[in-house]
Amino acid sequence: MENWIEYELAQAVQRHYPLDWKEDAITHDFLIRLRRQFSKTTLEGLRYPLQLEWEVYKLHGKREANYGDIGILIRYRLPSGVELEAAGFLEAKARGRNSTKFPQVRHEQVSRILARSRYTRLLLYDYNAVPVLGGDGFDPEWDWHPHFLRNRRIEYAAVTHGPTLPLELAAAVNQFDDGLYRFAHSLSHQMTRRFFQLHDVDFSEAAVKAVKGFPSDLDATNFVMVVRSAALGQEMPEPFVPNDNMYGRFE
Repeated sequence: MENWIEYELAQAVQRHYPLDWKEDAITHDFLIRLRRQFSKTTLEGLRYPLQLEWEVYKLHGKREANYGDIGILIRYRLPSGVELEAAGFLEAKARGRNSTKFPQVRHEQVSRILARSRYTRLLLYDYNAVPVLGGDGFDPEWDWHPHFLRNRRIEYAAVTHGPTLPLELAAAVNQFDDGLYRFAHSLSHQMTRRFFQLHDVDFSEAAVKAVKGFPSDLDATNFVMVVRSAALGQEMPEPFVPNDNMYGRFE
C-alpha cells in the first residue's frame, strides 16, 4: 500500500509542476487519487492487519487555517468493540521553483497551528524525489510503477515527493528549506505506520470537533479525510459525514 500511495503522490506532483505549482491544487488531486484507489482496502504487512474505509471532503469557500490544511478523522474499533476517535493534521507547503526553500511558510501561522495542536505534521511537496528515513534504497524511476509493484514488496518507501516531519520540530530548526529532509519520513509511512496506528494524532475534544466541523464557528481545515478502521474480519465503525454546511464530498 505504501508504494501505491507514493505512486499516486508522484503522479499528482508531476501533473502540477511547474505551471500549477500550488499546495491546494496538489492536495486536491492527490486526495482524489487516494479515494479512487483506496476507498476500501486492507492494510497488510502488519502484526494485526487493518480494514480501512475512507472518504474525502473539501471545505466550502476559504478560511484561515488554524489546524493545518488536511484534517484526518480516524474512527478506530478496538478488538474489544470500543471505538476511539482521533484527529490527525497535515500542513502542506510546496518547495519554491528553482529554490531549496519553502517560501509560503509563515511563522505566525506555524505558531497558531501549533497552539491548536502540537501533533500537526508538516508535509513538504517537492518536484524531485527525496530520500527519507526508512526504506531499503530503491530506484525512483521504477519502484512506483504499478507493474513493478506487483513483483516487489517494500516495507518503507525510501524516496518520496512528500517528506513529512513534526511541525514542532521544523519550528525548532526554524529553517524551512530542504535541510528538513534529514528528519523526514515519507508521506505513505506517516499515513500507514503512524496515523492509521493512532500515533501522531490528537485525542482532545477540540481537535476532533475541528475535524468534524461541529460547531461551524470552529476553525476548519481545507480538506478532511474520514478514515474508519478495524481489525480484519471485525465490524467497521459507523460512517460519519462532516458538517455539510461547511464540507462537500469530492466529485
